[in-house]
Amino acid sequence: MEIGITVYPHFITKDKTLASILADVKIKDYDFVSIFPHALGLIVNGQVVEKKLQNVENTLRGVGIDYIIRMPTSMNLRDHIYHTRHFRVAKALADVAMKLEAKVIVMQSGKTGRLDLEIEAIQQLADMVEPFGIRIALENTYSVKDTLYVVDNVNRDNVGFALDVAHAFLSAQGDENKLLEDVKLGTDKTIILMVHDNFGKLFPQVEPEDALAYGVGDLHLLPGEGKIPFGKVLELFGDVPILLKVKDPEKFARVPTKKSLIETLTRI
Repeated sequence: MEIGITVYPHFITKDKTLASILADVKIKDYDFVSIFPHALGLIVNGQVVEKKLQNVENTLRGVGIDYIIRMPTSMNLRDHIYHTRHFRVAKALADVAMKLEAKVIVMQSGKTGRLDLEIEAIQQLADMVEPFGIRIALENTYSVKDTLYVVDNVNRDNVGFALDVAHAFLSAQGDENKLLEDVKLGTDKTIILMVHDNFGKLFPQVEPEDALAYGVGDLHLLPGEGKIPFGKVLELFGDVPILLKVKDPEKFARVPTKKSLIETLTRI
């Protein structure tokens, strides 16, 4: 079972370099990381900063860990007003993926705007990276059905689903049966399975510092700290790569080893 960890941009500080973070991840026996190239200074004004690319490539190869590429969370290819700007950044990230020889690009589906623009843009990106053996995995912001609709209409062999189980749990409003029903819809299209925990509650809306006290929202907890039945979810899949997503630096620092995480995921 391949398992990776997301290296969020705010984890990297003057006291904690990308190289040291990658080394820590490798020591815990994880197989790959998810990185945000734009947050590493590789994209400026929609253009690839070539002089910085080599340093990042050397770091990744020096540590000897595989990696996947993550598009900016601000990406919205449905935005008809600023579509050109979004697409310019998306193309630059695809260019980085090709140059770094990454095999997967993860991006969230847009929330509002013109669906036809998003579908056409993803088709162009898919055709651009296909000769390099790169797949695009579209992540559900919340609804599994909505994201799968986009995947189906893009209709490219190298475009599939990045199933964020925690987002699906929120979309199902904490209903375990509804969660499993939704997950089943995308099992055959899933390129990567994303895991983090929450309590399946969207309301009431509270201030970010109050969210954990209320158990509300996309908390990005470690598996086992919330209510998601990961064991039942994993039973629906064969050999699919798993990506752990925790945003809190303290939680990231105490992420268990790969073996311990597998035991937790299969037990709960």
